[in-house]
Parts: sequence; structure tokens; C-alpha cells
Amino acid sequence: MTVFDPSTLHQLVDDVHDRPFVLELVATFRRMLAQRVDRVVAAVNGADPDEAMDAVLSLKVSSTMTGASELAEAATCIEASLRTYDLPRARSSALLLPAAAERAGAAIDSYLSRSASPA
Repeated sequence: MTVFDPSTLHQLVDDVHDRPFVLELVATFRRMLAQRVDRVVAAVNGADPDEAMDAVLSLKVSSTMTGASELAEAATCIEASLRTYDLPRARSSALLLPAAAERAGAAIDSYLSRSASPA
């Protein structure tokens, strides 16, 4: 499983002039990552299934769009568990998110530092 695949981001743009958009998108995702993961973990462990689904879908979509494949897959598993009301499995899967977010964050930080360097 790929932790982070920047080619997903590059598919969003048609022109080299759109590169700043891609870099801002991934930087925003990175900046909000811990907060999104915390929200999923808290919501899955809470008593509000609607909040849990909203939180996990937010993480899934943003992870998919930015190429954070491992996180997107984990969010998909949590979503499936929530849809079948398997809260123990959703909670168990949510425990894996912080480590996956750390891996994605490190990969994104590396990507951003390489992208900021002159070619």
C-alpha cells in the first residue's frame, strides 16, 4: 500500500502554471491532517454515528484527492464498518489512523520540501 502518491495530485492540473494550486492543496491537507484524524477517532468512539460518518468521509475524500492512499483505504474500512453498524470494528480500525497519518505526514513533508527546492 502506498502511503502517499503525488501523481494523484498531478492529475488535478493540466498546466504547469497550476503547480502552486497543487502545492497549496497538499499543504492544506497536511496542515489539517491531525485535526481530521482526531475528529474521526473521537467521533467513532462517541455516540453520534452521523458525526462519525461525516468525519470519516471527510478524511476519505481529502486523502483520496491528495494521494494519501493508506489513509483513504483506512477511512474506507471505517466507513464500511459504520455502514453495517459494526462499531467495535470501526473503533479498532480508527486506532490505526494516527500511525497512518504520521506516515502520510512524513511523506507529504518530504514531497513539499522537494517541491520547494529549485529544480
